[in-house]
Amino acid sequence: GTGRDGAVTDGPRGGDDGGTTTDAGGGARDAGPSDGPIYDPDAACEATEPVGATVIGDPPDMLLVVDISGSMCSPLLSGIGGSMDTKLAVMKRVLSSQVRDKEARINFGLMLFPQGGECGAGRVRNPVAPRNADAIVSTLNSLRSDFFGCGFANSGATPTAPSIDEARAYYGSIPENPIGRYALLATDGLPNCGEPLPEGGTAPTVDETVAAIEALRREGVQTYVVGFGFDLTGDPDALMRMATAGGTGRPYSANNEAELSAALDAIAAEIIPPSCTVELEGPRRDPSLFLVRFDGGEPIPRDPAHRAGWDYDPATNTITFYGPSCAQLQSGMVASVDVDFGCPGPLI
Repeated sequence: GTGRDGAVTDGPRGGDDGGTTTDAGGGARDAGPSDGPIYDPDAACEATEPVGATVIGDPPDMLLVVDISGSMCSPLLSGIGGSMDTKLAVMKRVLSSQVRDKEARINFGLMLFPQGGECGAGRVRNPVAPRNADAIVSTLNSLRSDFFGCGFANSGATPTAPSIDEARAYYGSIPENPIGRYALLATDGLPNCGEPLPEGGTAPTVDETVAAIEALRREGVQTYVVGFGFDLTGDPDALMRMATAGGTGRPYSANNEAELSAALDAIAAEIIPPSCTVELEGPRRDPSLFLVRFDGGEPIPRDPAHRAGWDYDPATNTITFYGPSCAQLQSGMVASVDVDFGCPGPLI
């Protein structure tokens, strides 16, 4: 089945039934050679097995703008019983999981900052593209994030404003996605890289960052802001100002792995367009042997007339819901779409 975020849940893959599939005209044809067990429509329902399913639809674009400054190398938790995981290690784990789970519903890209020096603007390491989780995870895995080595590899500051400017230049160089264009700024510190300070370091650049985010929004790209392990003693309103400039209303704050994952889930839920279609894994199958349910509830009838329930398209290996079932799926209240193969389900 699939969760509301479009992630494929664990479960065995369905095999080819070696039987027939229904074509677009309602006829039957040979499904081709079988690589799996032969399923008998009259067999007992114990012969069913789950089929992986992913909610699909036209995806928006999202560029992940990720802070890898030196402060990201500090432990997320400290003290007795604390974790030695760095903030960067946790960020890598969560982002890797998110892009794998949601790559069917969001076109992701990845920018890391700083690049090319302590205050070097961010650079797009993985362009925005459909289903490119493997490339993004590979880039994240290449970052040194262990407690003892992270600081040597990532010792830069937080040049957020020029990095957002680079994000704007990047979006201006690619075709506009009418479904939506977004940036997700994930950072653990206030923007800096302003004028050198007498005591060392550089001045904050919150105003410059807000202006850069506003300029990005004028180009049609909204910015979500996530503060991770954040200490805002220098400017307690900075996150709110940046999120407001980005047109997303409010910032997200996360102090641990679970909160970070929940924040990214919430952002994804806001930008993923509603859909009533799920893509099935594996070969085409006989739709008369599907048992389809939401959250393990009562079976949903198949309706070839497309007034209610669901129907199957063998050309795309997808199931589309209609009427009240479609409205229920679009509401966001469905946690999983469960598709089992091997037992005849109800028919309207």
